[in-house]
Amino acid sequence: MAMPYVALGDSYSAGVGAGGGTGTCFRGPRGYPPLLARRLGLDLDYRACLGARVSDVLGVQLDGLDAATELVTLTIGGNDAGFADVLRSAASPAWLSDSDMAIDGAETVIRDRLPRLLTRVYTAVRAAAPHADVVAATYPRLFNGTDCHPLTFFTSEELERLNRVGDRLATVIGDAAGDAGIEVVDVRDGFEGHAVCDPAPMVNGLVLPVWESFHPTASGHAEYARVLAAGRSSTSRAAEEVRVTFGPDTGASAARFWLPRLDSEESLAAADAAGLDREQVRALGFELRRWWSGGIDAPDLGLDEVQGRPPTPGEVEAAEEIRALGG
Repeated sequence: MAMPYVALGDSYSAGVGAGGGTGTCFRGPRGYPPLLARRLGLDLDYRACLGARVSDVLGVQLDGLDAATELVTLTIGGNDAGFADVLRSAASPAWLSDSDMAIDGAETVIRDRLPRLLTRVYTAVRAAAPHADVVAATYPRLFNGTDCHPLTFFTSEELERLNRVGDRLATVIGDAAGDAGIEVVDVRDGFEGHAVCDPAPMVNGLVLPVWESFHPTASGHAEYARVLAAGRSSTSRAAEEVRVTFGPDTGASAARFWLPRLDSEESLAAADAAGLDREQVRALGFELRRWWSGGIDAPDLGLDEVQGRPPTPGEVEAAEEIRALGG
């Protein structure tokens, strides 16, 4: 028999960004589903997974639902639109990627494919849990228009476009939820003024481990739980009495954010094509990799074992030079 509350979806549902995640799905105790379960006094079957797409919910996660399920929450759709790849493209220097093409591609998927996918998954969830309250949550706007991290290279135009894509995604989620007859909770207002680079962010900028970047912080997941709990009745059970059971650690995909090595052959070839000084780019990229990875010769900068440390003045200068080259 299913648990009263089942949490489906992707990394936003899995608690990525709040820290403490384990397994290949990186479900964490500070994600919004455990917080919401304790608010409402409901035992939780935690099935959300880092990298999940609509196909993962349909193929793996729905097994946790049945007629006894009382509440289902999910965030899904961002990975189907390729948002991790889009963020990586926009965060890279201009010579290394075409962010306009990446953003255009995401907009096309959101407009042409995602409405049908979301309606399908929402309808399937409703059918698998016919007596449950089913709630689809949106994603927050991530950016405030400025890039405050020396190792990312967003332009103000890219940040504006990324927020517009997020707004379009929220609209599509709301429309598809309405078509499927389920509730939608829009979290964007609660995150207003708490974006990446705001004084009290509820969304991570670039952090370690790197795939937690651009996900809600612990306070962001708490905000999700607060908004989702609004208007819902709770039991008399104490929070410590609530059971959290982890579903199968399957359904993860490679859809995650990472940083490219700026001294890699790919980067250097792109620098050549852009008419930049190959050796200058190599030297600057090495300085940034040494800063971010603590000297580890990693194939990319998104490995578990990288260790952050305060930058040296030379490394800050290298980041500023890379940004100037990108401009």
